[in-house]
Amino acid sequence: MKRIPIILLAWGLITSNAWSQMPPPQMFSEMDGFHFLADGTPLPIWGYGWVTDGYITLPGPLLTYTEGEQVDLNFTNPSPESHTIHLHGLDVDQANDGVPTTSFFVVTGQSTTYSFIADRPGTFLYHCHVTTTLHLTMGMYGMILVTRPDMTLFEGGPSYTEDVPLLFSDLEIATNLDPVGSFPFHTIRPDVFMVNGRADNQLELASQIVSYEPGQTLALRLGSMAYSRMMCAFPPELHAVCHMSDGRAIPEPFEVDSLEIYPGERFTVLITPDAGWNGTIAADYWNMADGFVEDTQFIRVRDAALDIDESTATPWSGYPNPTQSIIQYPPALDVTVWDAWGREVFHGDLLDGQLHVSDWSVGTYVLRAGEGPISRFVVVD
Repeated sequence: MKRIPIILLAWGLITSNAWSQMPPPQMFSEMDGFHFLADGTPLPIWGYGWVTDGYITLPGPLLTYTEGEQVDLNFTNPSPESHTIHLHGLDVDQANDGVPTTSFFVVTGQSTTYSFIADRPGTFLYHCHVTTTLHLTMGMYGMILVTRPDMTLFEGGPSYTEDVPLLFSDLEIATNLDPVGSFPFHTIRPDVFMVNGRADNQLELASQIVSYEPGQTLALRLGSMAYSRMMCAFPPELHAVCHMSDGRAIPEPFEVDSLEIYPGERFTVLITPDAGWNGTIAADYWNMADGFVEDTQFIRVRDAALDIDESTATPWSGYPNPTQSIIQYPPALDVTVWDAWGREVFHGDLLDGQLHVSDWSVGTYVLRAGEGPISRFVVVD
């Protein structure tokens, strides 16, 4: 099973010798990082990272604990503003909850330790609780998983094979470029929509695909730090069942074909995909102000037997790309094309190399010739 990593190319500056005085692991906050958008554009971010790595990421590091574990989360803040780590949904006392009005700020140059017992398994979040709206949209958030050694969701609950963390978030480019000028916050309109910090073609990278063996049951750990209202669609081939909400077991698990997730909410959904399936979970981002769908991101779920070793696959590209009517490839036999939902839309030979797509839906497609070359192309209006 390939886990979905939460590792993004964002760099921070290590400035404090005091970090070595506290035992690992130790998180830090900075306000000078960069996150790379799907088109390669670097965007300024604020965020969290591990001191041992020396850079911040968007989202922040995935924090994983075992039920019953005594946790001492060390945190230092060399950044020019005060920050905290609010443990969203965890049962901790006020002093360790990371809300400044009931605990404390971690001011510039200061270090602290958040101590608590991870006494309840589930899916949780964390974020900065200083000027929350701004600090969150700038990138200061992450996910927390509390799991059980016996690989059950909770005591007496169902068993599963692997955890798949899926953290939804969004941002407005203009705000990240000019956070000082972002007020008032209600004017923020996200224009980048992400799953684990990735978007669009980034979600088709091998490292981002949820790969499974037939018969495996995967725990999708769904959480939202988005300004948007999320709606996730689960194809019937996944046999999705919701078992937990906001870190609690629900009284009656239910089969789910769509799931609405508001900012700060978390759900745990078990899936047992059909053998040979290669499709996607569609995640719609609805604008909270006007009620329109702003964007859709696709999370690919694929039988491991269909995985392609992208390091050895032969590159194969068509032109023009994007296209409105015809895309030209080298002549090939046994060509298959799938849409973004994993549905087969074409299978046949391209003796002249021309694929006619004028009547196809707008969107992204994946093409493969036999067991060899793979290619992606986009159909536009």
